[in-house]
Amino acid sequence: MQLIRKFIFIYILLKIYSRKNNLIYSDLNFKKLDFTNYKQIKSFIFKKNFYKLQNKNVQSFDFLNFSKNLGGKIGINYSKKSIFDWNKINKSKFNYPWTEDLSSRRLINLLYNYEFINSSSTKQETYLLNKIILNHVHRVIYDFNSKKIYGITSYDLVAYVLSCLILNRFSEKDSKYLDFITISQIDKLGMHKSYNILEHVKYVNNLSEIKNILLFFKVNISKNIEDTYIKMTSILNEYFHDDGSIPLFNGSNNNYTKTISESINREEYLKSRKYEDNVNGIAFYKDKNKKIFFDVVQPNKDKISNNLNAGTLSFEFSSFGEKIITNCGASESFGKNPEYLRYSAAHSTIILQNTNISEIKENNPHIKFPQSVKFNLFSKNNRTIFEGSHNGYARKFKKIVKRTLFIDNDSNKIRGEDAIISLQNNNDRIIYHIRFHLVDGISYNFTNSKKNVILRTNSKNIWIFKSDVELVIEDSIFVDNNKTIPTKQIVIKGVINNIKQTRKWSLEKQ
Repeated sequence: MQLIRKFIFIYILLKIYSRKNNLIYSDLNFKKLDFTNYKQIKSFIFKKNFYKLQNKNVQSFDFLNFSKNLGGKIGINYSKKSIFDWNKINKSKFNYPWTEDLSSRRLINLLYNYEFINSSSTKQETYLLNKIILNHVHRVIYDFNSKKIYGITSYDLVAYVLSCLILNRFSEKDSKYLDFITISQIDKLGMHKSYNILEHVKYVNNLSEIKNILLFFKVNISKNIEDTYIKMTSILNEYFHDDGSIPLFNGSNNNYTKTISESINREEYLKSRKYEDNVNGIAFYKDKNKKIFFDVVQPNKDKISNNLNAGTLSFEFSSFGEKIITNCGASESFGKNPEYLRYSAAHSTIILQNTNISEIKENNPHIKFPQSVKFNLFSKNNRTIFEGSHNGYARKFKKIVKRTLFIDNDSNKIRGEDAIISLQNNNDRIIYHIRFHLVDGISYNFTNSKKNVILRTNSKNIWIFKSDVELVIEDSIFVDNNKTIPTKQIVIKGVINNIKQTRKWSLEKQ
């Protein structure tokens, strides 16, 4: 039935080309920040028939941004030929590459680069280019109205608003639905529910573009859009480490951090935000010398959660301008994040039997995940305390995992207590690992007891990591800016031998 509906839809589109192909697409460039992966595009754009590659940088037409920077007649002709050749083989397809938000991203790139692509076109080429754009306009509208709320991306929002305004169809109903979607996709602190800082930034950027689009077409911007934009921008100020990088949770990377940082109006949005009790998300703490991020995200099956990692209760730590404890990170080198970087072992958290806290499924939300992730924040004796727990191992191992972080407000020290609590008595040997991934460049030395590790950072600062049991150092990797760098991790490991196993550790500057 769905296939028949799509067939009818395409048929109608072909019928209306003759009378609507004279729409004007110039002056429709509202780009604010550029998230194009130029390095990856450079690796394939000069290959023959590259437009056939099943790569998001190809199928989203991000390569047009590369061609525009290349400039000149070569760039123009190369872009046009690639678009026209792509259209010949894909214009009548119903599924890929018309899935996810690829249609929306293609339309945005076509419109934002329209004047460049069409700058030396014949009438026939202009007609064909306009026809391709109009096809995308109608498909974007059709697909948008068919998607569930959490399946709509910020690129879909931009493309839909543009499409409706191009056809002079943007109504009050569309405006209210736009408000509803944007409010639904952020939490009460203003964080995007992907809990991926980079996706949050893209959402903020695309809201800004929507505001500019509405202004261009002389359409009133709703108060909800304005308030959401300010809320998301202000909370973004909190999500930077002491070294200026963003925390590496749920597929985030630092490929665009300089652009992001420079784009934020810190004078206007420097307002601090407090993290409330029992809030789902990435908790944060900061003082003049240190920054901590703590993953207490409640996973779910919504499409917006596709890229959530199995890193529940992982944390990252930075101090005195440099990051020390990290997660392993994410990569865009192959157009997606390799699945092993989503595993629990790639995070600074507690793992049982080397098993993921959430069951990972490629390009999909978790199949199985903790049904209860709890978080509390409170202060005591000039100390901030983060307390998180999850039941991700309850079904398989009958265990609850709890992590408490004690953060000294006036000294350079954090202390942790990691507890594994049995739900029933049994004699099963359950192996646990508590991992603390270090950033690259940190050197280390054990003390005689092997319960302490002396860490020397790139800036020659000395920190001591202490534990109540012997520690081991294992190999690890740090993946960021599309580079994979060998590094080390501190590991506390053992066998659960009682109802409640608690391991204590601390990290303190000397």
